[in-house]
Amino acid sequence: MVVSTVLGKIISIFIIMVVGVICYKAGIIDNNTKTKLSRLSTLVVNPILIFMSFQMEYDASLLKNMGILFALAVLSYLISIVLAHFLLHEKEGYDMAVEKFAVTYTNCGFIGIPLGYAIFGSIGVIYATVFVATFHIFCWTHGIMLLDSSGFQPKKLINPCLIAVFGGMICFIFQLKIPTNISFAMNSIADMNTPLAMLLSGAIMAQLNLGATLRKKRMFFVVLLRTVVSPAIFALLLRYIPIDEQMRIVAAMTGACPSGAMTITMAILYGRDDYYGTELFGITTLLSIVTIPLCMMIAG
Repeated sequence: MVVSTVLGKIISIFIIMVVGVICYKAGIIDNNTKTKLSRLSTLVVNPILIFMSFQMEYDASLLKNMGILFALAVLSYLISIVLAHFLLHEKEGYDMAVEKFAVTYTNCGFIGIPLGYAIFGSIGVIYATVFVATFHIFCWTHGIMLLDSSGFQPKKLINPCLIAVFGGMICFIFQLKIPTNISFAMNSIADMNTPLAMLLSGAIMAQLNLGATLRKKRMFFVVLLRTVVSPAIFALLLRYIPIDEQMRIVAAMTGACPSGAMTITMAILYGRDDYYGTELFGITTLLSIVTIPLCMMIAG
């Protein structure tokens, strides 16, 4: 069931990406449109998605489990950050910042949440959401520091996604519910997250030379770090941590997700090599159909 579910999500990703390719080839999406779609995705749709994910009923034991999963999510990102820092070095023709970002930041929202629901139902969604929230905390702090050539700027720690994380947590703890009509509108915008990111990815993918991509040996080393080395280390550690099976499996599954579409959108936003980001996104996504189930088996 796990393999078929993963395959289904991968197929869904590429169907939407194909539409993006067609839109680019037909001139519906051009380079100017790509930039605007990137800003819409990262500055509007993502924050709303994060905030609305915390609109759930309060439960003390659930909050405790979420705290444990948050610590595990931090551990998974630290493993990736350390591996990327020590194993990736500058090489002419390759954007090392994009490589490090691709190794660290995964497609945990689109793949992790649906898989969590398919395996464990609503509790799987809640557990996966903790990884998504942690993703945005790291992405909009460490991730920006990687991609922004101007270096560390404290003002950039205050951004829509982090505001959404903390606002969402306050609403969850104090059970502040959004009115139905507003909730419907915000959820409708949040639902744009996956198709918007995938259309953008497809538009960029339309510019790729697949033959040249497959000849990049350096790229496959980066792919190996993201899909095998980092998630396998994390899954092996999970095997010896005393948590229940549901938490362990969701953590392993989410930690093993491929490079995120944010690699592309953030590269565009900060003037990095979004073409290379798309190559890393595409290859890791293809390989994840095998590596995600393997990491879940290691953790279990």
